Amino acid sequence: MLVEGPGGSARITEVESITGDVIANCRKGKLIFFYEVVIKLKWSGECDDGTKVNGTATIPNLSEEQDIEDIEVQVKLVSDESAARKKVKELVRKKGSDLIRVQLGKWLKALKEEYALDLVKPTKGASKSGEAPAPAPIKTSSAPAASNSTPGKSSSGGEVPKYVDFSLSEEFSCSAMDLFQAIVDQGRVQAYTQSACKIDPKVGGEFTLFSGNVQGVFEKIEPGKMVQQAWRFKHWPAGHFSTVVLKITEEDGKCKLSLSQKNVPEADLESTKAGWRSHQWDRMKAILGLGGAPRMF
Repeated sequence: MLVEGPGGSARITEVESITGDVIANCRKGKLIFFYEVVIKLKWSGECDDGTKVNGTATIPNLSEEQDIEDIEVQVKLVSDESAARKKVKELVRKKGSDLIRVQLGKWLKALKEEYALDLVKPTKGASKSGEAPAPAPIKTSSAPAASNSTPGKSSSGGEVPKYVDFSLSEEFSCSAMDLFQAIVDQGRVQAYTQSACKIDPKVGGEFTLFSGNVQGVFEKIEPGKMVQQAWRFKHWPAGHFSTVVLKITEEDGKCKLSLSQKNVPEADLESTKAGWRSHQWDRMKAILGLGGAPRMF
């Protein structure tokens, strides 16, 4: 990628790192995507007077919540600043950022139209042209009960999805009430998830996280000690909820958060675990200042 203009020219020389999660899933013939990625690039260029210049470009949050034209690109100089080098930096920030967004748009188009095609399986009742029928809308109730489905055969002879349980734990450097508030206070949750959420922290109160991609209901609440939720990803089978129990124990100024989650679709096991760790707990520590010991596996 080359940009030229008043002040000089520059090009991307290296993709330094790409970190985060990209999840593609198929539900009733419909592809569902969830991604949150940080991209770090290096660029180099030359000023009109021949001076060399180097810098970085960072996309701090590429996610499905944003339109391509709204994606932020942060441009910085690595070389010592000068009036000439600042002109090249501005060239990269303006024209270069537009070209980066174009390339990201191509990647997203390929993700949705090419890379994930193998996830789409023929569904019963598909048309002769191979087009899958439109999926039924997903509905949630205000007081759902967690499913207790087990693998086997359904009454119609088809395979029943397999559900699994798992447990995780993490240490935080804070009081039990601080950790409890990080779980149930809407303002704090919105701060560290950096996305829209709604939380009604009472028994029977509903919650949504990550702009509705996670949703559920509070079933039990013991301030500073325990939270139990009926919890689901939006793309899970209609009416299916897992049961999440979060227990908080405090000792010597530190807290241990123990999570157990039951009835998770096996296909979503690893992405669910990763979501708790990277999208919630790591961010609680970094953004809310609830740091702690290295992660316990």
